Parts: sequence; C-alpha cells; structure tokens
Amino acid sequence: MWQIESRVLEVVRRTPDIKSFRFEVGGRKDVHYEPGQFCFVSINVDGREAEQHFSLSSAPTETAQAGYLEFTKRITDSAYSQALDRLKTGDPARLRGAAGDFILPQSEQKIAFLTGGIGITPLRSMLRYISDKDLPYDVVLIYANKTWDGIAFRDELQEIAGARDDIRVEHVLSAPDIPPDWIGHRGHITRELVVELVPDYGERIFYVSGPLRMVTALQEQLSAIGVPQGQVKRDYFPGYD
Repeated sequence: MWQIESRVLEVVRRTPDIKSFRFEVGGRKDVHYEPGQFCFVSINVDGREAEQHFSLSSAPTETAQAGYLEFTKRITDSAYSQALDRLKTGDPARLRGAAGDFILPQSEQKIAFLTGGIGITPLRSMLRYISDKDLPYDVVLIYANKTWDGIAFRDELQEIAGARDDIRVEHVLSAPDIPPDWIGHRGHITRELVVELVPDYGERIFYVSGPLRMVTALQEQLSAIGVPQGQVKRDYFPGYD
C-alpha cells in the first residue's frame, strides 16, 4: 500500500450536509487505485491523530490529470466528522491505500448500481472513469434520496448520462413533501421498481452501496427476484445506520 503526507487542496459542498474533501497528491506515480476502492485518511481530531477509511469519490483519471484524491462524506456528530467539517485549505492529512474489491468488472458488460444518499461515492468514481475513458459499459443507476436538493453529484450524474445512450440515471425520492410536479419515482428501491427500471436484470452485475441496513435490504430485494448472490457486489458504509 502507498502512504503519503498530504494537505487539503479544496473542500466542496455537495448538499447542505455532504462535503467532498480533496487532498493533494501531485504527480506521484505510486498513488494508484481502481474506481470504487477506498483509502485510509488520518487527520488531527481533538489534538490527536485519528484514522478512518473512505471510498474514493474521485476517479483515477482525475487524480492523473488534476493531482488530487477526493472522498465525500455526510457530516455527522462524531468527533472525526466534526474535525473534517473544520478542515480548510492547507491543513495536513496522511493518506494510505488503496484497498477493496468493489471495482468494475474486467470486461465491459451490463451493470446496475443501486444506492442511496452517501452510498453514491464509489459509484460516482466508476461513472466518472467510464465517462472519461469512454468505456463501453452499459449502466443503469437507481439512486434513492429524500429530497431533490439532497442528491449529491446530481448535475454531474445527469451530464454523464446525457452524453451517452448506454448510461441511465433514475432518481427515487422518499420525503413526504415532494413537490407535486415531481414526475420521477417515489418511495424506496423495491423489487418491483428494479424489475420496472431494469427489465434485463438477469443479465447484469449489481453493485449495491450505502449504509449496512440499506445494503442488506437491497440485497434481499434482489434475491426476491432471483438475482444470484454471485451477481451482487456489496459495499457498506459504517456509522450511518
């Protein structure tokens, strides 16, 4: 695994409670990762060094071109999260990685992404990479959130999907006060919704990411329609249930 002493390049607010943190890596050739992998991030938390791991929301193409690694997090009340929320440009951090097998299949094929909220981060990395490299994957993303304003990377996802016929993004909103003019999907990701939006589900590899409770529930929905466990890859985020 590689390890680097880095600093904050930029903090980007994605939604009212989600931020992306970009860390400098410069032109180092040893800092490599696959879209969907995670790395460990050490920062100062209340006077001591603390480490947590995060899925990278940046794509390797962005790291090569712009010289940064990015991860994205919903800000919570934990001491580590609050320390992240206070980070500013120039603050130090130690990065170590990368790891994880939640990565794209080696051969281009049909895939489906199921996620909600902050679970979008590794999938955004994959979609950005597919788009930047113009790889011939066929992708359906079903992305659940409470509100339209709470969708992280919303405009970018639409831009990526709008540029290709083989990438489709479907949003699902669950807040009780969704505007009456909302013409998208309402509620949660269910087996019925998967069958409706992904009629060729038997031909796809499913990538499911998010808090453990959501990942478990989505895997149960896929099992109910006969998707074999071997066709489902999981990535769950601790600390959000």
